[in-house]
Amino acid sequence: MAVVLSAFEDSTLIQLALVGQTECFTVLMNRHLPAVKRRIRSIVPNTTDAEDVLQMVLLKAWRHLSTFRSESSFRTWMTRVATNEALQSCRRLQASPICRALHDLDAFASSSESPLHSLTRAETAQVVRKAVVDLPVKYRQILILREFEQLSAREIAQSLQSSIPMVKTPLFRARLMLLAALQRSRSGLALG
Repeated sequence: MAVVLSAFEDSTLIQLALVGQTECFTVLMNRHLPAVKRRIRSIVPNTTDAEDVLQMVLLKAWRHLSTFRSESSFRTWMTRVATNEALQSCRRLQASPICRALHDLDAFASSSESPLHSLTRAETAQVVRKAVVDLPVKYRQILILREFEQLSAREIAQSLQSSIPMVKTPLFRARLMLLAALQRSRSGLALG
């Protein structure tokens, strides 16, 4: 009778992986990979860079699996590893822009909108994207987790190993900074 590894809890899979059953590590990673990828993409929007970071996260998770202490969930630990690695990647690329130009499919008109409306939508999306990217990393990260990944303040605090007030204050500041950047951008367009 074959054992279905996907039925095991994370803690069991970790223990089995630590004693040499590498297929348990694969099951564990596959279980939490979507959350890890979302976290990395929230910090590193460039697909190629995000894939590189993901590979480093998987490698670090394998190398440091024995350091997991079960004080939090394995998913929280993995997303924290992903966050740290993504932030390190951003720091390494500090000399160059954090986000390179994305292949923007927003520029294509749908069959239900006029070319002018499509262009306006694409320009608006580009302005908002640039404003978010220009935020300092800690504000950008919390804003993306809350507004784009739809995580609650409690989930963000847990994932960042912080308190809820330490999430709410930077989130409020990030929203204010984004609003100010968008207003500056709109003023610049009106003058130009």
